Amino acid sequence: MAGRTASVLIVGAGSAGIAAATRLLDRGFRNLTILEAENRLGGRIHSVRRSGNVLDYGAQWVHGKENNFIYDMASQYGLIEVEQHKENDLCYKSTGELVPKEISDRLLETLHTMLEEDADGLRSYTGSLGAYYDQVFYDAVRAGKFAGIDQRTCYQLYQFFIKYHNTYNATDTLHEVSGAGLLEFEDNQDEFLINWKNRGFHTLLDLLMRKLPEQSGPPIPVEEYTKFNHVVKSIKWNCPENPHHHRVSVTCTNGATFNATHLILTVSLGVLQDLHTDWFDPPLPEPKRNAIEGLYIGTIDKLFLEFDEPFWPQDGSWHGFGLLWEPADLEQLRHDGRQWLRSVCTFFVPDRTERLLVGWIYGHDARTMEALPEGQVIDGLMYLLRKFLPHLPVPAGPRWFSRSRWYSNPHFRGSYSSRSMRSDAMRATAAALAEPLTTERAVPIVQFAGEASHPQFYSTVQGAVGSGWREADRLIALYTNKHAAAGSENDGQQTLRGKL
Repeated sequence: MAGRTASVLIVGAGSAGIAAATRLLDRGFRNLTILEAENRLGGRIHSVRRSGNVLDYGAQWVHGKENNFIYDMASQYGLIEVEQHKENDLCYKSTGELVPKEISDRLLETLHTMLEEDADGLRSYTGSLGAYYDQVFYDAVRAGKFAGIDQRTCYQLYQFFIKYHNTYNATDTLHEVSGAGLLEFEDNQDEFLINWKNRGFHTLLDLLMRKLPEQSGPPIPVEEYTKFNHVVKSIKWNCPENPHHHRVSVTCTNGATFNATHLILTVSLGVLQDLHTDWFDPPLPEPKRNAIEGLYIGTIDKLFLEFDEPFWPQDGSWHGFGLLWEPADLEQLRHDGRQWLRSVCTFFVPDRTERLLVGWIYGHDARTMEALPEGQVIDGLMYLLRKFLPHLPVPAGPRWFSRSRWYSNPHFRGSYSSRSMRSDAMRATAAALAEPLTTERAVPIVQFAGEASHPQFYSTVQGAVGSGWREADRLIALYTNKHAAAGSENDGQQTLRGKL
């Protein structure tokens, strides 16, 4: 294929970058280099083995079976299963009181049902998702749908519902999330939690690179094309024509410079927001800047606590819990300077683990947590466990602790994207982010991939992989058409010679 002579540079060896690279390598593009700022593959997929378990610091679950090629890829080899704890979450108050499961299930399921039945109402809603949820909740209260649940518990469960959705959407507050914009997301999540049977989400990367023994065809050696610990400093694009057809030049902080015909940029939206004004020469056109600055990326983090022995029930009835706060206890957190703990939404025990408890924290308080000393974070988490679970023999502390820090890592600057009210006001879209920078003849010079650039599956690995394939296919089509055009021209010349 003609594309074999084209030089392609990919920045970022996360799921989007690996998807693009494997697609291109599989189609004969060998003049390819990947620049990765970290010392590993995966990006926001980060699976780490620990004491017989694989911990996922980033992406963890496959969300849904329908219209999900990741599920299709993994299920054909029996690599995934539905998480067991989905139906067994409990809610405890900060007094240690367990909310009866039939009450918490009733309220949360009622809210979810009302929201599903009123999708058209959200589509036409001009306010924030938080305001919309408030409206639905108070309509349900006025309609008596929560009759028999005391007012305080009802409100506390609703606050947990909001925190859960902030965690799910990686947002600081749902009042900055676009209600109608959320419907851009194609939600086919019939099963919310499908895990990798303790193999980790990195298994998907192995599938893309054909590393599993069950797969046919030779492995695709992405590592051989990857330069680790290469951090981008500047990107010169739209360079003058030259004998090597190089249109873009990328310089790294270590002084190395790479020239290429095409650049596929797969860094996170957070990195683009931080660095696009420093990176690009010439500056990005206004529509691209508007997309980068107008789209939203938020933060969620995981907090891993490993204990000598599990202190929770082992009869299968306990898989984790949600935290419901009493107002006085929240005030005490503020008084003690521990208000970041208010945004720890849940703790759960991952399937196929025994001694591991994982907490989830979101938003501004997640970013605060990332900056705290480890000992202070552990003390805060153990305070929560003792306060919410006084009936259980909570130990003095864990044997091991770790946490994600997606925001403070300069190579990510956040967890994943969402749609904000600001996005709506600026008319910032994923489609605009995905639009390549081209020559006057519409030949792509700089292409953009990553979950934030996928209009329907933003925030997901599915969206990241799909965007990487999209940009690889853009180049494959370009050079396939060029090759076909060259072939037609040669055929025409041969016919003309025959007539002469």
